Amino acid sequence: MILQQLVQDADRIVGELPPPMYDRKPVKWIIELDAAGQFLGVVQTSSGEKRDRGKAHLVPYIGRTSGVRAILLADTPAYTLGIPFDDTRAAEKHTAYRALIEQCAQATGDAHVQAVAHFLATWDAGGDPAVARLDAAVEKSDLLTFRVAGGMPVDDAAVRTYWAACCQVDEEATAECLVCGQHKWIPENLPVLLKRVPGGQSSGIALVSINADAFESYGLPRATTSRVCTDCGERFGKALNHLLAEDDSHLAVGPLVYVFWTKEQVDFSWATLLKQPQADSVRALLTAARSGKPFTACDADDFYATALTASGGRAVVRDWLHTTIGAAAQHLARWFTLTQQVEGYGQPGEPLSIFRLAASLYRDVNKEMVAQVPRALMRAALHGGPLPSWLLTQAVTRCRAEQTVTYPRAALMKAVLQSHAHEKELYMAQLELTDTRPSYLCGRLLAVLEEIQRAAQGKINTTLVDRFYGSASTAPASVFGNLLGDAQPHLAKLRKTRPGVCAALQQRLEAVMADLPAFPRTLTLQDQALFSLGYYHQRAHDRAEMLARKAAGDATLTEIIEEENHE
Repeated sequence: MILQQLVQDADRIVGELPPPMYDRKPVKWIIELDAAGQFLGVVQTSSGEKRDRGKAHLVPYIGRTSGVRAILLADTPAYTLGIPFDDTRAAEKHTAYRALIEQCAQATGDAHVQAVAHFLATWDAGGDPAVARLDAAVEKSDLLTFRVAGGMPVDDAAVRTYWAACCQVDEEATAECLVCGQHKWIPENLPVLLKRVPGGQSSGIALVSINADAFESYGLPRATTSRVCTDCGERFGKALNHLLAEDDSHLAVGPLVYVFWTKEQVDFSWATLLKQPQADSVRALLTAARSGKPFTACDADDFYATALTASGGRAVVRDWLHTTIGAAAQHLARWFTLTQQVEGYGQPGEPLSIFRLAASLYRDVNKEMVAQVPRALMRAALHGGPLPSWLLTQAVTRCRAEQTVTYPRAALMKAVLQSHAHEKELYMAQLELTDTRPSYLCGRLLAVLEEIQRAAQGKINTTLVDRFYGSASTAPASVFGNLLGDAQPHLAKLRKTRPGVCAALQQRLEAVMADLPAFPRTLTLQDQALFSLGYYHQRAHDRAEMLARKAAGDATLTEIIEEENHE
């Protein structure tokens, strides 16, 4: 279904599809020849900067492994000119390249190709200063092509037809294509490698590839185990590469990349909305969802998304979605409501990207993130439904490791809990004074006790949260009795030195304790998440109140606490 849809929509996705077995690639060097094949000079199409590989041009291509196989009229220096670098097979490659040019010249009778064949048969790199300079400047991965009397041989219709036929080496190897259902030639390798899949090889990875007998079925080698004809392989490969190359059609998070496309052009980008959500765009989405009005004029049109990861030299399809633009917009609106959360100082939080939510679960994102996390988040955002509970395990474990709760982690825990609950998705987005669940109240209590310590002792190296967050969030009864006892000397000190602050904190402590008759002995996974949210909400509420009192000139509360890292 995925490949069939990509084949069907390839023309709309890419625009104008390149000719068969052609692709747009950066060509760094153009060797200029006259009509007789005499060397005129070399043109460098790049600026000379390290990342500039040259001007893009439609040229022949083919998936190439470690063997020797020349590409017609657009290849590397070892093939085109025999420049060896450290390649011991450069002479063999150049011989194969020259043979291919001569065969093309004989088969097509193309004057441009005949001129290139004449040049290759007669030129001497050591005897021409211009070519010698090219030898010194060219890099082994650069692409070189030819221009003959002002025309590019790779653009000639006869050359394109010849190359397409050249790539189908065994016309008798025919079978029914699993994508289009027609009886066609089935290549051993898919014609297009997928590039820019996180973790994949820079040269590209195949969607289907068999490289050992143990993986074969019924004696079918390599990609013939999953029969795809050249035409279908080219169409879905080029479509995927186009989606992976454009910023507004893909979203990469850790080892996972999602690509998006629609039947018709829409005036907003799904990738941008999930990668860098802006408050205005999210507000418009939420307004449309709550009012029941269409988000776009194309709400009834089809919307597609698929997720890819790399596994060695192969691509793995992790997820697939086919719905309408309107349904996807409704799910996305629910997602942004689920992840709404106040920031660390009580102000309304900015919309969170998928990456920030996933990254909140890891110490080292680049080394530790696995594909299941962004996939679970993206699936809930686009498909709807609940988030998996195992995300809570990672979230509460990270909170214990850091002895704090960050803004994106609080948003994620709240989203997981509310996606399973019957309450409205916006519940738990800020301090809930009517929530009397013991785990939530214990989290609030820890925040109040921390503030009492800070008010009495000022800034200290190790707070009670640094020492007791882990045990308080898992077994409250084991620590809160001692913590309450330790708070009494702090309150006594404040009663003498800062009576207004003492009264405010005592009142806050009593308000939390009023609905907490006993401390739970242990907390379940969901309760530990509620504890974290209670701690986070109370701190955010207290900070917002301090800011408000400071703005009003009220000095009865303690100074605003030091800003911490709330990513």
